Amino acid sequence: MIKKNVIITGASDGIGATAARGLNQAEYNLYLVGRNKAKTAKVANEVDAPYFTADFSQLDQVRHLAELLQRTLGDQKIDILVNNAGGLFGTHALTDDGFERTIQVDYLAPFLLTQLLMPNFNPDQAVVINTSSIAHQLFGHINLNDLNNSHKKYKGTKAYGDAKLAN
Repeated sequence: MIKKNVIITGASDGIGATAARGLNQAEYNLYLVGRNKAKTAKVANEVDAPYFTADFSQLDQVRHLAELLQRTLGDQKIDILVNNAGGLFGTHALTDDGFERTIQVDYLAPFLLTQLLMPNFNPDQAVVINTSSIAHQLFGHINLNDLNNSHKKYKGTKAYGDAKLAN
């Protein structure tokens, strides 16, 4: 049996950790990604998988993560990429890259990671799963002229809804 290579971001907690535990079967090689090293290592130890850390609020770390994953996988192909990393932040903050934190962490960084890893996807059957939520319907109203949600009445739920709608 050929094992499928699965990368799960946001694997340190919540849905990502649950997915890693659920996929901890003989037919998968798991590669876990999380922001918090200790929490990610704990889940990785539970499922006997390598892990990587990256803060998606820093796009340079996403680029570095893609390089590490490509080096680790070598000639192996990626069968499944689970873009699950994300968060809902209550205050407006711009990242060092100049983007509102929620849109970057929940949408831009996973999009960048996917694009960087695309040459490593299995051409016959690669699957990309983007975690979303009902928030895209409840709160998402993307203003293309204000992706950073920089208006005076910033609401974390709207920023989160926008990011999930973008996904």
